[in-house]
Amino acid sequence: MQVMAKKILPALVPLLTAALLILSYPKFDQGWLAWFALAPLAWHILNSKTLKAALFGGFGAGFLFYLGLLYWIYPTMRAGGVEPAVSALGLVLLAALMALEFVLACGFGFCLKKCGGAAFPYVFASGWALMEWGKAMLSLKGIWFSWFLLGYTQWRYTELIQVVSLTGPYGLSWAVCFTGALIGALAYRRVKPLRNAAALAPAFLVVCGLWFYGKSVIPAAAPEGKVLKAALLQPSIDLYKKWDAVYAAEIEATLEGLVKGAGKPDLVVWPENALPGWIEDKHYGDWLSRLARESGAQHLVGSVSRGDGRRVAAFLIEPTGLQGGDYYKRELVPFGEYVPLRGLLGKFIEPVAALGEFDPGGLKQPFMNIKGLKVAPVICYESIFPYLFRYDAARDAQLFVNITNDGWYLDTAAPAQHLVANIFRAVETRRPVLRAANNGISASIDPYGRVNKRLELNAVGVLEAEVVIDERAQQSAYVRNGDLFIYACCMLCAAFLLAVLL
Repeated sequence: MQVMAKKILPALVPLLTAALLILSYPKFDQGWLAWFALAPLAWHILNSKTLKAALFGGFGAGFLFYLGLLYWIYPTMRAGGVEPAVSALGLVLLAALMALEFVLACGFGFCLKKCGGAAFPYVFASGWALMEWGKAMLSLKGIWFSWFLLGYTQWRYTELIQVVSLTGPYGLSWAVCFTGALIGALAYRRVKPLRNAAALAPAFLVVCGLWFYGKSVIPAAAPEGKVLKAALLQPSIDLYKKWDAVYAAEIEATLEGLVKGAGKPDLVVWPENALPGWIEDKHYGDWLSRLARESGAQHLVGSVSRGDGRRVAAFLIEPTGLQGGDYYKRELVPFGEYVPLRGLLGKFIEPVAALGEFDPGGLKQPFMNIKGLKVAPVICYESIFPYLFRYDAARDAQLFVNITNDGWYLDTAAPAQHLVANIFRAVETRRPVLRAANNGISASIDPYGRVNKRLELNAVGVLEAEVVIDERAQQSAYVRNGDLFIYACCMLCAAFLLAVLL
């Protein structure tokens, strides 16, 4: 019995990492646990006698992690009419695929064992940050789901997240991984950190350094600049009514009622795909023009468009009722808005060949001119990609407006997880973000990641927000310099891997 326990218990240690991380993200939001979460995984890597054992533990941790955080895949598929068994299989397969991230991290960590224990936490954390950057960039030419970054666990701690304006989100992920890896390495070496405070000093200095930096850059006084009065519409329209003609009049009445109750804003923001039809349909075009003229405001309206192709789009309707600009979504949702590898998969999976899809917009699109400001629209899923926001901020975007429809996810943690990404994009670029979501969570976020106002999930209403745009605001270091931190991580990892080979 004792022999079995000695074999089984070490194999279960990596699962503790998954449990701690799950508790760190929304809806649990116990972000402080993340600073310890990587310790069990680091201990497992260092304690593994073979590469196979290290990889197996990594897969277990990653599978449980994604199973726990992507649980909303199941109710989302069930709400769409998919059978329970198929829904469960979809969740399991996705979790298994995403677990490869942890497998890769454990394989890298196992290789580092040969380089000595002292450097392990530093290099392992660099490898983790590099992996997160890689999975985000993979979406440019391939397909991955970079919904979760380790740094997102700290979204509630405003002072700690300010470092992302220097390093992007990957610097904060490095810090969180480093502290856990250091604790895990000390546990493996049987160093008692409470008795040997010096051993934990690097982790203490990292956390304190982040906090003091954040405290020093967050302004005490309210900003000065041009004020934009915005009204964010949150109609909470049932996703499965939207394309049913029977409910079109009801949806129009809901939206029109919100617009007329929005006061006198400069800008009215509609959520993604707010219209129950194509924007080119004469009925909807005339309806939008009338509402814009009556309100005397500019309207940023999310809609699907036939245009020059099937597009997921946003349109700016001027107070005159005329169209003043458009934006086409650049990063489409795999299997939701386009089919990756359609030619290959369609040969083996018949429904794939039958699926329709949208066309992506170009990377460099003109900004919308809203009250003399350069406004960059961002649609739904695009908010999880730091490079899109950094690219637009480098072109002098002054305000980001994210429109989304998270109705797919019902009353799960997914809408809160999605909101967190917008908070980080605001800090990275030092630009405010407005977010209008069909069923929530709509929010007004300042350049320091503070949510000034929000409309909770499934509420129906209008979020009125006054955004102050400092037209003299400088670009953040991350916008100016890009991923220099990641390049440094890459060089450090390469140097140690070269040392292993030699």
